Amino acid sequence: MSAMHKTRADKSPDAGADQSASNAAAGALLRPARLADFINYRIYHLNRVALTASGLHLRARAGVSRREWRMLSFLGEQPGTRLTELADSAGLDKVLASRAVHALVERGLVRRDTREQDRRAAAFSLTAEGEAIYQVAFAEARAFNARLAACLSEEEAAQLSHCLDKLHAQAEHLLTESRALPRTVPAPADDPLALWRKR
Repeated sequence: MSAMHKTRADKSPDAGADQSASNAAAGALLRPARLADFINYRIYHLNRVALTASGLHLRARAGVSRREWRMLSFLGEQPGTRLTELADSAGLDKVLASRAVHALVERGLVRRDTREQDRRAAAFSLTAEGEAIYQVAFAEARAFNARLAACLSEEEAAQLSHCLDKLHAQAEHLLTESRALPRTVPAPADDPLALWRKR
């Protein structure tokens, strides 16, 4: 095959259509023309669907809710954590974190300890039963994550991870900038992520 014929073969209608679709998708993300094109909107709905599915999966396979899984996970990785630290780590406000951790204490999955340095500040750790359920829940969550990511190739997964890191850093930068803007309406009483955290 000549170089000219090879070039023509490479530029098949399918390849051209794929490139056009890719360009259109990039254009919609960078220059949204409708609500469904915005990055925030797409990530929110992906998160909502994936969280709902994973929550049902965890309840059926491990007997814990998403919130309980988060608490067990952080206590499994950071035993002896105080309530305020646990709330920050799990992305929950202190009231919700308190309810969740005390429910786990009542179920015998979490142990409440008092620190000698500060007897007013209780620390929490997993009990033996809590550790066992944590291991089961972690394995199930990992399996769900693998199924969710199965539609991606290794290259796509690496690109997605890199892009998420970049978007997170950019969002943090924009948040810092936005906090310096003049307020024309009263600021919301709740954290902007409160709705997600209550799930």
